[in-house]
Amino acid sequence: MSRQRKKGTNFESSIVKWLRERLGIETIERQAMHGSRDTGDIKGLVAHGFNGIVEAKDHKSISPSLLEKWKAQTVVERENAGADFALLVVHRNGVGATRFGLNDCYMQVRDLVKVMGAECHAGESAMGLWVHVTLEDACKMIEDE
Repeated sequence: MSRQRKKGTNFESSIVKWLRERLGIETIERQAMHGSRDTGDIKGLVAHGFNGIVEAKDHKSISPSLLEKWKAQTVVERENAGADFALLVVHRNGVGATRFGLNDCYMQVRDLVKVMGAECHAGESAMGLWVHVTLEDACKMIEDE
């Protein structure tokens, strides 16, 4: 296994462990790669009756173009998985196990609505916008009933 793949696998495993402990959802688990029909790195996340996936990225430096590429990948993988929502979780440099919830979490407004268990009557263009929160804040929205 390459060093970069091992780093990604470790980050995915850390997300699974943290989310299980933080949310108490035991169905959260890493997924096997599906080639060109990838369905995200993590499955089993549930928010307000909606099923979600997580795409995880651990990269030393992040350019705006790389982040846009990951966002597009996340949308495709959400569709491939038939998931209701998708989170893009990006490792923030300097954030370790004791502050894991400070990692970056991106999602489209359409996904945010489901994560919050809310209703939204915004237009299609607004639903495709991306929002940025911490992973901890995403968990607060998931568990807030």
